[in-house]
Amino acid sequence: MNSNNKNSVFFWSIALVAAGSLFLLRNFGLLNFAFPVKIFTWRLIPLIIGINAFLKGKNMEGIIATSIAVIFFVPDFLTIAERQTYYKLWPLLLVGFGGLTLYKYYNPKFDMPRRELKPDGSEYELINESNIMAGTNKKVFSKSFEGGRVNCVMGGAQIDLTEADLAEKSGLNVFILMGGLELKIPKEWNVIIDVLPIMGGVEDQITKFPDSVVNKEKKFYLSGNVIMGGVEIKRF
Repeated sequence: MNSNNKNSVFFWSIALVAAGSLFLLRNFGLLNFAFPVKIFTWRLIPLIIGINAFLKGKNMEGIIATSIAVIFFVPDFLTIAERQTYYKLWPLLLVGFGGLTLYKYYNPKFDMPRRELKPDGSEYELINESNIMAGTNKKVFSKSFEGGRVNCVMGGAQIDLTEADLAEKSGLNVFILMGGLELKIPKEWNVIIDVLPIMGGVEDQITKFPDSVVNKEKKFYLSGNVIMGGVEIKRF
């Protein structure tokens, strides 16, 4: 388990212990408190995803998910008149998406996966795709592919890895929000899926091939979150 995952596990363990202790004391009348808003709603889902993303060093994913939660929590703290004014601000979302896209366009290294050096001094070969209301189509020819990151918000990406060879450890982290990812890979890759789907899903065409085709040594890790979207893994 890497340090980012350890931080995430430690944080949520402490949070659960603290929350359980507070509610236990409240149930026995030792504490008396009430929440100013309705905490236990669907809005907790993007908030938890965002916090977890920050803990794992996935900043863009954290910003997007946390912002969604905050936007929908804010009206609970406003009066009726203030809410009417607040709801008129929705065009700022378009401005924000547009500004983020421009920032990414003029800053190619924005939210790039952290690069580490191999013992021989060469860099890992990584990809980074962030699509907001847009789409990309990329083919990778690397013979030592380490993985990378793909973020799609109301957009999509097609990543062709059929000509690539895996390095010793290779993994792709995805964040899909109302979008999709089509991943083309060689049929012998052993894909290990650790994706949290929320009103979405991940489909792997491995069922079309016999078990003997898959090479257990060629491990490719797929992790991340899929919200109201999908990931399709096509094998060739």
